[in-house]
Amino acid sequence: MSFDSPWAFILLLAPVAAEWLWRRERTGRPAFSLSRWNGPDFVQGSARRTFAATARNALAAMGFVLLVMAAAGPSRVERSVLFLARGADIVFALDASPSMGAKDLRPDRFGAASMIIGRFTEEERNEAVGIVAFGSEAVLVCPPTTDYAVVRSRLAQVVPGELGDGTAVGTGLAVAVRHAASSRGGEKRVVLVTDGENNAGAIAPEAAAALALENGIAVTVIGVGSRGEVPVEYADPETGERFGGTYLSAFDEDRLRALAASTGGSYMNAADDAGVERAFAGLSSSVPVAERRRQASRRVSAAPAWFAAACALLFAGWLVERVFLGSLS
Repeated sequence: MSFDSPWAFILLLAPVAAEWLWRRERTGRPAFSLSRWNGPDFVQGSARRTFAATARNALAAMGFVLLVMAAAGPSRVERSVLFLARGADIVFALDASPSMGAKDLRPDRFGAASMIIGRFTEEERNEAVGIVAFGSEAVLVCPPTTDYAVVRSRLAQVVPGELGDGTAVGTGLAVAVRHAASSRGGEKRVVLVTDGENNAGAIAPEAAAALALENGIAVTVIGVGSRGEVPVEYADPETGERFGGTYLSAFDEDRLRALAASTGGSYMNAADDAGVERAFAGLSSSVPVAERRRQASRRVSAAPAWFAAACALLFAGWLVERVFLGSLS
């Protein structure tokens, strides 16, 4: 916060100067009583009246101080980064099948996958990010946008199991490729985040990968999960009923690795919590931040808001004077 006209603060001395002049003028004058002849003396006002007078004076003082501060021209500097070139368009294909509720990762596979996407959008970037979620069906949850707050908000609304009980990796990947291909970005990427157990959908993952290669889109695959017996918790999206137990995870890492390689992309393993961190770091470094950028700043005046607050305080003091002090004895 800074002030454009700090000299205005000298006005804060005005009440002190006025009080000093008034006392100087009154000095030496004879005092006289306003009491009635042979009548009762003046008595001290009621406690309510004293409180009201104190409140009026406090409101008036605060209003005056804010008025002076508004006259001093308060302003703040807002700094931001301006990117001079458009970044890549990235569409995440996020597995939202019930098996993503497996707890071989913290808090579960879906939570770890969401964390990777969320942290990517918290970085200072200019890529347009979109999300396709899939179970046995696939839907566009968020079209590519640079408004990362919207991306995180839409991501938070995805619930495992709401798109069916199966895992249609091919369908999810194909939908993500189609939306990436139709975007306006110069460079286009798809990031598939899944536990790799394709068991639904009419499109094979290899066919979707061929579609990505045909459109010049490299697919980065992040495999979340591990093989073997895994504890799982799952809430039915329609009834809210919770299920728990263990299931035999058939996490197919070799197939996911081959899928990424066929498009010219890369594969990252996130089989444990450390693997999730490595996957995020690998994803972040594989999409370099645009170098053509500059710092921008602008001054935003706070004077109108402070002036409005000052007027509100002065008006409140006037109300106390007119309503309360006028009716209290």
